[in-house]
Amino acid sequence: MYILKSLWRRIRKFSGLKDLSYLGVANFGGSIISSVFWFYLAAIMGPENYGEISYLIAIAGVASVLCLFGSGYTLIIYTAKKENLLPIVTLISIGSSFIAAIVLYLLFKEPSLGIYAIGYVIFNLAIADLLGRKLYKKYSTIFLCQKLLLIILGVTLYYVIGTNGVIIGFGLSMVIFIIPVYQSLKKSKFEITPLKKRLGFSINMYVESLARTFSGQTDKLIIAPLLGFTLLGNYHLGMQFLSLLTILPSIVLQYTLPQDATGDTKKNIKKYTIFASIGFAIISIVLSPIVIPILFPEYTETVILIQIVSLSIIPRTITIMLMSKILGMGKSRYIIIGSAIFLVVQIPLIIILGKIMSIQGVALSLIIADTAQALFLIGVNQKILKSKN
Repeated sequence: MYILKSLWRRIRKFSGLKDLSYLGVANFGGSIISSVFWFYLAAIMGPENYGEISYLIAIAGVASVLCLFGSGYTLIIYTAKKENLLPIVTLISIGSSFIAAIVLYLLFKEPSLGIYAIGYVIFNLAIADLLGRKLYKKYSTIFLCQKLLLIILGVTLYYVIGTNGVIIGFGLSMVIFIIPVYQSLKKSKFEITPLKKRLGFSINMYVESLARTFSGQTDKLIIAPLLGFTLLGNYHLGMQFLSLLTILPSIVLQYTLPQDATGDTKKNIKKYTIFASIGFAIISIVLSPIVIPILFPEYTETVILIQIVSLSIIPRTITIMLMSKILGMGKSRYIIIGSAIFLVVQIPLIIILGKIMSIQGVALSLIIADTAQALFLIGVNQKILKSKN
């Protein structure tokens, strides 16, 4: 009892509790809403159609990230440092997204992919700006509105148009973020110099974001032609459960990254987050054989996949916590190398283990790749600590 009271006193004294609460409400609530949306689609679409929509969104997602030069972590970090990157980054990113939309239409004859790409770029610009300026309450409100709009538009358009209606609903729900971007641009002076000064770091972060996106989407792009849409549908459902497990570390990263960028490192919260991830993994392994057959009887292969990939939450959380520290110090090249290690390990293993062990092999490739990335960043962190000493 004394230990619990002592822990509660520490939590109440934590200086960033209010801001972290806003991030927690937004990300936890948003993730729950998104998961309900994806779980509903899984139940009504079946594994094959569910896998197909996952494949199309992966294509649009990769195209979107190609447009996001200078945004993401770069914008968060240097906005926190009061540097005016938003106008030039917005011009480059949104302009590129319209070009990407045209290219996607010419390649796939499907306008929904372009709508998704434009919305995704606007979404990421707004998120980075709000987090960089530490406007956590405003971020929370807009983020939750976007998720609710996703359900309304995505489900409605699915019944009206079909699979592509879901993708259009995604894109339109993210366009709402143009409002905070526009409000910030009105207060900013257009300058090229801030981006020139941070060009090296921006390039590093751009490469890192590409590597991170490829590590999150390449599996789908490989699984679909190699093992089919049905297996991809099962895999995508498992990834939705994994995304629920990563809610906490994702929230903590959004809070600690601006803090680390300004020298205010939050060590204790990172440690608690890693311990919590172990608990989440155990809960997922125990409950998945009970929950999945009841809610998703068609997805028979997902149970074993969830049990395997649940273990990934531990190295993935360690990676996220170390990313915050390393990026806050401006040492972005290590993050790029870590993302590259993930890809170099995962892609061959998907092909090799996927053919030998089917969905279990695909799941194992994810754990091994996450572990390799985490071990590399642990080594980098030790190197940084030794150099300081």
